[in-house]
Amino acid sequence: MTKDRSTSADGGPASGLRRVALPLFLVALGARIVWILAGQHNFNFVDLRVYYEAAQRVTADGGLYDFALRDYTPQQPLPFTYPPFAALFFYPLKFLPFPVVAVGWVALTAGLLFLVIRMCLAILAAGRGAPSRLGDVPRELPLVWTAAALWIDPVRTNLDYGQINVVLMTFGVWAAYLVARAAPSPSLALKPEKVDGASGFLVGLAAGIKLTPAVGGLFLLARGRVWAAVFSGVTFAATVGISYLILPAETRRYFTILLGDTGPIGDPAKPDNQALRGAVSRFAGHDVGTGPAWIIAVLVAAALLFAAWWVVRRGDALIALVLVQFLGLLASPISWIHHFVWIVPLLIWVVHGPLGPGGGADFRSPGAGFTPWATAVAGVTAVFGYIGVHFLRKGLAAIGIDDGPVWALFMAPGVLAPMVLVSLILAQRRRLDALV
Repeated sequence: MTKDRSTSADGGPASGLRRVALPLFLVALGARIVWILAGQHNFNFVDLRVYYEAAQRVTADGGLYDFALRDYTPQQPLPFTYPPFAALFFYPLKFLPFPVVAVGWVALTAGLLFLVIRMCLAILAAGRGAPSRLGDVPRELPLVWTAAALWIDPVRTNLDYGQINVVLMTFGVWAAYLVARAAPSPSLALKPEKVDGASGFLVGLAAGIKLTPAVGGLFLLARGRVWAAVFSGVTFAATVGISYLILPAETRRYFTILLGDTGPIGDPAKPDNQALRGAVSRFAGHDVGTGPAWIIAVLVAAALLFAAWWVVRRGDALIALVLVQFLGLLASPISWIHHFVWIVPLLIWVVHGPLGPGGGADFRSPGAGFTPWATAVAGVTAVFGYIGVHFLRKGLAAIGIDDGPVWALFMAPGVLAPMVLVSLILAQRRRLDALV
């Protein structure tokens, strides 16, 4: 019998990957920590400090929205802009010294990123009808992916600032993982009726912390989990109710006055804002606000993302999740670079999904190679992701390009990533239709 190259112990690809995966991950993580310590942010973790300060202000006397962090960002003081429930979520941080919180946050972010990647691969396995428990996904592949993902710009900025987006992505991918494993197949152990509550709870909890993850409810509806979507709304309402019981004045203030006010957050037109409002504003040369230009851009993006979803609607849950999450990011008035951590699941689907090597037959086995379209999408997305907006902006400035349509195009990788994904899906719609 011919020995399977993917599992051989005598020098096959999988064996080699096992030997290098953990050292590669540890080197990448160590280098990231050195980068944070030695870089311009110098372990400041400005956003994490805002969360930490909010935890100190969880009192009946209020004050949650009356402070702004100035010590590390004097030119742009950073207020707490999340719902009151987020402050309750961060409350345990109050009892720890900030250096402990900072080190723990880096470890948590790296660990959750590994978990997200492993769940993404398990979702793809479930879509093929293969064993899809986390234990069925070999650890070496997620370790290598995590080592690489630590350096992609949205993840990089999450680590530099101490942001929460990887935590929120974990909730969304976890919900999708549960839904994927509840498919009507005897080999996928989870019963659909037992999944609705858990997946809805995860989406609703994430929405209670930062509102925008509420778009995950559309993912649940797209996968036919109506009761899960309903429960996500119930869970979100519960987070508001709990906040009102503990912080009544701050809850009223947030949902009646502060909600939708982008003023304290920053200029929507600056390159850090990768939402459609930011991209269109940079092409226009001024903030277009939420006027006709923004509305048309959102409608066009929504139509394209819907068209892509229609092509893959019978496929795996991962691509549906990615399309929905990018709709939320693009339609939001402000989506900073560090919000686009969803580029990682996007790349995993392109590389290991039905258009990747071997047509998605088995991510553990060598395949026949990428389609040309998949190669282009993975390459463009990775190049823009690794260079990052800030470095790209400096590079363009060095050759005299600091405004105009070319500059605006290069300053919009958050829009380019989902659009090239949509192009890939629409161009390969016949192949995708034949695979599902």
